Amino acid sequence: MTANVSSLASAGSLYEQLIGQVIAIESQPRLRLRTEQTEQNVFKGVLSDLSSTVSRLDTLLTQFRDPLQSPFAARSATVAEDAGFTASASDEAAPGQSTVRVDRLARADARLSKQIASAGTDLAAFFVDPGDPGDPGGPLGVPPPTPPTPDTIGARSFSIQVAQSEGDPVDIAVSYTPDEGATNDDILAGVAAAINDAVEAARTAGDLEAGTGAAASVVRETGDTARLSLRSSATGFGNRLSFTDTDGLLAELEVDRTDVRTGTGGGAVYAVGTGQADSDLSAALTIDGLQIYRDANTIDDALSGVTLTLSSASEAESTLDVGPDVSGMRKQVEDFIAAYNEVSTFIGSRSTVDPEGEDRGAFVGDSGMRSFRLGMRGDLARTVDDAGDLTSLADLGITTNRDGTLVLDDPSALDEALAASPGAVGALFGGEDGLAARLQSRTEALLGDSGTIEQRKDIIDQRVERLDAQIERWDVRLERREETLRAQFAQLEEITLQAQSQQASILGLFVF
Repeated sequence: MTANVSSLASAGSLYEQLIGQVIAIESQPRLRLRTEQTEQNVFKGVLSDLSSTVSRLDTLLTQFRDPLQSPFAARSATVAEDAGFTASASDEAAPGQSTVRVDRLARADARLSKQIASAGTDLAAFFVDPGDPGDPGGPLGVPPPTPPTPDTIGARSFSIQVAQSEGDPVDIAVSYTPDEGATNDDILAGVAAAINDAVEAARTAGDLEAGTGAAASVVRETGDTARLSLRSSATGFGNRLSFTDTDGLLAELEVDRTDVRTGTGGGAVYAVGTGQADSDLSAALTIDGLQIYRDANTIDDALSGVTLTLSSASEAESTLDVGPDVSGMRKQVEDFIAAYNEVSTFIGSRSTVDPEGEDRGAFVGDSGMRSFRLGMRGDLARTVDDAGDLTSLADLGITTNRDGTLVLDDPSALDEALAASPGAVGALFGGEDGLAARLQSRTEALLGDSGTIEQRKDIIDQRVERLDAQIERWDVRLERREETLRAQFAQLEEITLQAQSQQASILGLFVF
């Protein structure tokens, strides 16, 4: 009986192998469908990569054609390294030279209190409120038997006016009450903290423009003395500090004085003056002999299209030279070459068959992609008629390799054309029949919701859906086939068991 069981187990294993082999053979059409589906999804990914590659080129072509952002109208500003300022120029800057001298940098208004003994307590007396004088006495002015008792500590208030570029100054109210027994150093620190808290509250409330405000701190001039330091957050006479000294605390500290402090007294660090011309807070510079004053060290309204950033005063004039931004424009041309080559190489590398590995590129036999690539080459080969003496890329030192990619063979030719005739270079690329217009008629046909790439991706999606449906039908068919084979195996197993039982019965009749 053991041998019979072993024989059945062996038969079961054999039948499982047979069922697996039958299903594997009959699954070949399904595997082909799955392979085709994978290939379609891979091709869709290639199309997505192509879309990204072409989009980068299309973005540059749009810039070339847009007169508001044409890179060939760019200007650059150059100055000597030791000029005391740097400069940048926008497209609106007029080419030419100017002489500039930085006479004075803009500074923030800074005030210091008088020098105060840190460990002293005399400032606390300023916060003591007088008590009720009570009854002044009889007709002869005899003082009352018990003198009035003053209050211990009282609050002192003031406000700081902070200028804004738009609208009225912001009034920042400050109030401070020292603790009993506070030293002078404690009081100065407390006043500084009260100022900073009030400024921060105004900033949080949105009352202050960015870059405006004030900050306070304590400067310990020696180990035994201290001063209150107050500084504006913005530079220039227009951003000077002004105060409303309600209880006279600022006057007591001498922080509100506008004259330059001396010795142990308080006052301004820089002369506040009466206007930009005589204030050490505002920047002063000379441009072509004209005296210019501004409240900041970055000046963008003195020369049209030019921004000056002042760094140090100088006794000598420096030359500011505004002209075509050759390096910036060359970078744009180099970016175009790189973007064009990326598209050409992307399509070309996927349009060949590997002779050894027999790998077929995604675009092998694709007439649409071949036509697109050859069309781009033709667009660049045709001359442009409305760019003056410049008629082709060859005039800029740009040639075409055998594989269709571009190369800048003569950078000096490009630089010379950009320096001498940036408008002609712009017309070559961005004119009505320029290279950018020609190429963009092709790139836009590929891109967009109705472009060739999206249309192809839609067709792939529909194909993948149909393959999904076919694969599902095959899954059902194979499942049923496997169920049928297993049923047949079970039936054969039952017949085998019956035959073995009958054989055992017959053999039993011959046992003596």
